[in-house]
Amino acid sequence: MAPLYRLVVFLCLFSPVFVWADQPVIPVSSGNQTLVLDHDLWFVQDTAHRLTIDQVVRPEMAAAFQPSSSPIPNFGYSSGNQFSHPVWVRFRLKNTSNQIQALFCEIDFWAFDDLQLYITDGQKVVYTSPVYGWKTPVTQKMVYHRNYWFPFTLPAGMEVTCYVRSFKSRGVQVVPITIRPQGGLDTFILGDYAFWGGIFSVFLFVIVISFFFYLTTFDRIYAKYILCVIGLAGYFFINDGFLYQFYFDSQFRMPNRNIYFVFPLLLFFFQLLFVRSFLSLEKTPSRLWHRVATVALVGGVFCLTSLLVEWITYVPPLVELMVMRLFIVFYWLPMPLIWAFIVINLIRGYRVQEAWLYLVAVSPFYALNFLVILCNLKLFPTYAFLESYENFALAALFEVMVLTFGLAYRYKLIRDHNERLSEERTQQQRLAFEAHVQGLQLRNESFQEKERIARDLHDNVGAQLSFIVNSLQQIARQAEKQPVANTRPLSSQLRSVVDYTREAIKMLRDTIWAIHQESFTLEEFEERINHYVSRYFQQLDPLQITIHTEGKLAQPLTSVQALNMFRIMQEALHNVVKHAHATEVTVLLLAKPDGSFQLSVSDNGNGLSWNQDESLDNHYGLQNMKKRAEELGGQFRIYSDRGTVVEVAV
Repeated sequence: MAPLYRLVVFLCLFSPVFVWADQPVIPVSSGNQTLVLDHDLWFVQDTAHRLTIDQVVRPEMAAAFQPSSSPIPNFGYSSGNQFSHPVWVRFRLKNTSNQIQALFCEIDFWAFDDLQLYITDGQKVVYTSPVYGWKTPVTQKMVYHRNYWFPFTLPAGMEVTCYVRSFKSRGVQVVPITIRPQGGLDTFILGDYAFWGGIFSVFLFVIVISFFFYLTTFDRIYAKYILCVIGLAGYFFINDGFLYQFYFDSQFRMPNRNIYFVFPLLLFFFQLLFVRSFLSLEKTPSRLWHRVATVALVGGVFCLTSLLVEWITYVPPLVELMVMRLFIVFYWLPMPLIWAFIVINLIRGYRVQEAWLYLVAVSPFYALNFLVILCNLKLFPTYAFLESYENFALAALFEVMVLTFGLAYRYKLIRDHNERLSEERTQQQRLAFEAHVQGLQLRNESFQEKERIARDLHDNVGAQLSFIVNSLQQIARQAEKQPVANTRPLSSQLRSVVDYTREAIKMLRDTIWAIHQESFTLEEFEERINHYVSRYFQQLDPLQITIHTEGKLAQPLTSVQALNMFRIMQEALHNVVKHAHATEVTVLLLAKPDGSFQLSVSDNGNGLSWNQDESLDNHYGLQNMKKRAEELGGQFRIYSDRGTVVEVAV
């Protein structure tokens, strides 16, 4: 059963016309019925260019007519008058109603050199139409339309034989014939204009959107896509006869009707130009195909040039035939190359998503074009749906919509990528600015620390060194004025100078320790205090100094913080030794969880010998400790609690 089914399908596709003993009569009933004549058209080719209607209607010519090999008569390519022949197409009609029928014979193709309709009643010619062609202005035709409309009437019950003589010297000669009632002409034409107006409006909208995409991204893929859409619009504007109808004089701006080959040619080469970028193989191992596509584009330039040659010089028929054959090769070359780009990208995995998108988009339009090629080469029957440009327009509309949505999504990805880059760039600039501000802040803090250390050296070590110098100078003057008889006073003064010198050296060492590194941990600060205590207070037997640490610093102490805390601790211990008469001193280093740091020095001595509410102006050492605490942004307290407690919280 399956082999029989396949055979039937094969016969229906490739042998759709069954040979009748005689040409059948097509019934025309009343009402607004439209008849697309297929399978019922017979033809004869006038190879001698001599047949007239009187000769065609003779009985002996009846045997010369044969059924068309396809539903819509298609006589293939022709390249010039020497190789093309007039064709006589015959069909029979019968009015099966009981009233007269007012009809149109429409030839849904416009690019004929000569086209004429004859109607006979079987014995004589009852109607002869004017001769029309592509050189006939639309205003001189019976209907203002790009197609050819031949009005005639068919009396009730009458049977007629109609003959259409068509001649087309260049291109494809297809003779699609439709019988339409005259009453439905306006409705048909309005619907036709509405359909094509919608198609061209969509094309225009897509061009505007793509131009916007190009202006915002400067991605050349959108410029090439605009060329593709323009090519499609021009393809239908020319091939469906709108140029002939609305811009009649433009037909003659190129020789021999060649202007009608321009946009169909540009369409496929613009598509190839777009595919070379959209499915680029240039930087892949398959880059040879990219070069082949470049050669094909050069061939497109040859095709455009060949369309202008006849404008410059006379072309012999043999040369014209050769150029026409070469033109056809280059004309259809972009199609297999485009499919090659699609297949290679899918197989090799280069641009898989783009390849699938383009494949889905162009498959209907390219499939129709491929079938048309087979029809024009007489390898496939010409069905009505392959002859109608409305079907091509719908396929092209599908292609444009799919590619437009795909390119719009591509635009979104590009825009999102650019926005991410912009945000990253802004973030980097912000981080760089913050780093610069932090650098300036650190530099400012460094300057402040240097200023504080310099002030510390000036106020302490500098003052002591100045005292030492002044003391030595005074001793030198006393020695010069009088002989040294009693050396005891000078010895006492020199010992005092030695003590000040040692104190200055200690302060200088402490300052050098503080500025030797930028930060100090709690353990390092405790170690320094232990070293100081063991070095300068271990000889004081009655006094016991204990150092405790609690917690952990959230941030290390800076050199300025460490130095000022150390100076406060020094001053507090010296005050204990001089004034407190204490036996125990506790130094507490407390790091609190909130990130603050506290230094306290407490003793068990005599306590404060002055009122706590009294101003610190008269107490230089205490005033100096308070000033240091305030410079650190902290608080300074001194109070009595079984002795004296000095507290600094930062």
